[in-house]
Amino acid sequence: MSRLLKFLDGLCIAGAGFAALCCLALAVMLIIEVIATSFFRYSQPWAVEYSGYLLAPTLFAGAGWTLSRGGHIRVSVIIDALPEGAERFLDLVMSVFALGVTLYVCWAVSENAVRSFERGSFSTYPTATPIWIPQTVLAAGWWLLTVGLVTRVIRRFQGMDVEDTDTPALNS
Repeated sequence: MSRLLKFLDGLCIAGAGFAALCCLALAVMLIIEVIATSFFRYSQPWAVEYSGYLLAPTLFAGAGWTLSRGGHIRVSVIIDALPEGAERFLDLVMSVFALGVTLYVCWAVSENAVRSFERGSFSTYPTATPIWIPQTVLAAGWWLLTVGLVTRVIRRFQGMDVEDTDTPALNS
């Protein structure tokens, strides 16, 4: 079981790295767009399109890793008031529920990407990007969040800690 968890954690770390690269690309692209429109009065025709495409993996690809580090925002007023056993049970129930929701979203966005590929759909922007490419990246981001939830549920069932709150980046 520890090998499986290590593999799944590795996928989440890779997803966080990919999200960071997408965020960097998004920032660079938007800086170029601001400079181009401010100084040259020319808007990059691809900037709006690709900034939208990069937003989804920036938000979702690193979400599984963030979940394992306790970085997601949640209201813990009720959870903090519960005894530890009840807190663990409630967390397990909510994690399983969230896993069900993400599995449904994964299925839906993956099916949408396959359908766009089969139909040969392209974006309506001048770049005419095959739309299945950004849809596949979106689906991958959701799958990475699902992997994070799977590891959380497995750890809860094993009685292990589900969050690594000792990560220096979150405590500084």
